[in-house]
Amino acid sequence: MGYSRRLALTVGVFALAFAVATAAQLPPKPALKPDGLLHTELSLLGRTASVAFASNLQANDAANRGLFAPASQTPARVRIGELQTNGALRLASVPVAKPGRYDLFVEAGSEGWQLDVAPAGSSDSLGKIALSRERSAVASPILIAALVAVARDAAQLVLTWGDVKATASVQYQEVQIPQRQGGGGRQVPPINRSHTDENVGARATMLSQLNEAALVDAQGSRFSVTFARTFPKGTSSQSAAGTTRRAGLVVDGPDFTRLMSTRDGAVVELTEAPALRMAVDKAVRSGTVVLRPGNQTPGFPGAYSIWLKRAGSGWRLVFNQEPDVWGSQRDPKSDIGEVDLRYSKDGEPSRPLGVALVPTAADRWRLVLAWGPHEWAADFAAAQ
Repeated sequence: MGYSRRLALTVGVFALAFAVATAAQLPPKPALKPDGLLHTELSLLGRTASVAFASNLQANDAANRGLFAPASQTPARVRIGELQTNGALRLASVPVAKPGRYDLFVEAGSEGWQLDVAPAGSSDSLGKIALSRERSAVASPILIAALVAVARDAAQLVLTWGDVKATASVQYQEVQIPQRQGGGGRQVPPINRSHTDENVGARATMLSQLNEAALVDAQGSRFSVTFARTFPKGTSSQSAAGTTRRAGLVVDGPDFTRLMSTRDGAVVELTEAPALRMAVDKAVRSGTVVLRPGNQTPGFPGAYSIWLKRAGSGWRLVFNQEPDVWGSQRDPKSDIGEVDLRYSKDGEPSRPLGVALVPTAADRWRLVLAWGPHEWAADFAAAQ
């Protein structure tokens, strides 16, 4: 790598780190009062979609049993939650053309489950989506919803309920404000439940370069991981040191090529992106490792970098006190611990690096990292 490119990357990462830190370093007090719901969020292309749902929607409740009855019985309809978006989306074949809130209903009939989407509080349906259904590998007595990235501009809405796993495709649309003479276009500022108006600019800057997966619990505490945004091939990225070209952590890139040759005991280095950054509003535990707010600045969310580590035939996740570094600049002296990861290799081969935070209970969630066919997972729970 030439000197000018190294300089561009160095200057660029410091500028990006400032935006990330400014957007994330907020007191652990949500902008809105806690609503008692779980929120799963995913930001792609600088746009944020969030699905909110109650943590006590039991599959065996009388009001919900009709969804799991044989198809020949009376059709059932259950409101499962609400979608919020700050940009245009497409849920399977149904366009969600405007930012706002939308009620989500699951209907069961002779042809299986359908997802009905309607503006919040309205009886006017935008359309109904046939959900892809299969038997869940692990039954869930309560409804679990998650938004899982599967491409640079697409995700899946995954519903796990009872012994059913149902999915629908989610397509993000990259709409920009028209360019003004003498300057570049800019994206509509993103929104989410726990960031105030004063930080919209910093957050928009951060999400112009990174994606983010997040979870907000019923008490309003937020947990998030930022990860590399994928750009079309040949995309120019402007920094103070000049223009560089990069696509992100795609499967035909140099970092993925080296992934499986990572030597035992070494972490996976990312030469094309910053390290994955985890932020926590309150203390959580994974294995024997506890992450706490205030590790960078008292009274603010905790911020850590996380790293994949090869461990014999398996993998581990390393937590590091330095959150805002390039993916090849880990300082082992700042590591605070590591945990075993569950690993599988049966995912979509073309996926760029993606992250999902999947709730598993009211106070528990799972971190899922996906890259090409590879998936790694670690569980987290509230800690004292």
